[in-house]
Amino acid sequence: MSTNEERREAARRKLEDRLEHERRAARQRTLSVIAVAGVFVLALAAVGGFFWYRSWDNSRHTECTYEDAPVDFAKTIQQIQEQLKAAPAEQKAAGEALLKSLQEGAPKQRSSPKPESRTLNTGTVNFDLATNKGDVPIELDRSKAACNVNAIAALANNDYYNDTSCHRLSQSKTLSILQCGDPTHTGMGGPGWHSPDENPTGLKEVPMDPRMAQLGMNEQAVVYPRGTVAIANSNDAQQGRANTGSAQFFIVTKDTQLTPTLAVVGKVSEKGMKVVDEVAEGGIAPAPGSSPEDGYPKIPLEIKKATAEDAA
Repeated sequence: MSTNEERREAARRKLEDRLEHERRAARQRTLSVIAVAGVFVLALAAVGGFFWYRSWDNSRHTECTYEDAPVDFAKTIQQIQEQLKAAPAEQKAAGEALLKSLQEGAPKQRSSPKPESRTLNTGTVNFDLATNKGDVPIELDRSKAACNVNAIAALANNDYYNDTSCHRLSQSKTLSILQCGDPTHTGMGGPGWHSPDENPTGLKEVPMDPRMAQLGMNEQAVVYPRGTVAIANSNDAQQGRANTGSAQFFIVTKDTQLTPTLAVVGKVSEKGMKVVDEVAEGGIAPAPGSSPEDGYPKIPLEIKKATAEDAA
């Protein structure tokens, strides 16, 4: 038979065991709560990080719309042939020269896949033209015209510009450019689609001529600086024609006055401008419908190969 002391000792041990069990259970509950809270915090951080990254990534991209724009040489040639039948004698020579140019250019027409619609809007692209007169390095700036820079890069990477010649040289008091990017050498060629307008900002405005303003010709002109590379287009506000740029680009050989409706995509390096200057200094050769200030370059600039890659 146990003594009172033994009974008390057994009761004490039983109480300590129960208390220790309760302490272990309490610690386990605390650890479980901490673990669940940690998982919850990590989940919140992951979700927040995802949305932050998506917002940041969207902010550095632009969505571009490239519209189908097939080039129909056959239709244009047929129209000119019909017009020539009724044209006055003094206009036939010019019309026949234009017709011959289009007939020779039509077989050289080529197409290129549309660029991806989503593109970066920051950073630069090295657009290099290997020509018969030497390399013409151009730095394209996505922040100035993301969709048109994307278009130029895509065309270069699909060999659209390879083995083409610059087809237009203009040299007047207000317009001095060398235009390239048309495989047909007619000014009519295109890749089968148009890129969206991206009007430049920050260019120096030309003072308005009061006489022109009185005649209702108050469209603001700006200065496109020498070395600028911009996209040619056939926009016409009066006819509601817009977003007509694509593959053809021009290099400004001297500060030039134009309306701010031609997307600025980049700038030619000093090395490249030496090549462009040589062509410009060679002067202008007659072209169908041309003038002494606007025609073919007498010194051909042939683009052997064009490459485009993101700058490091």
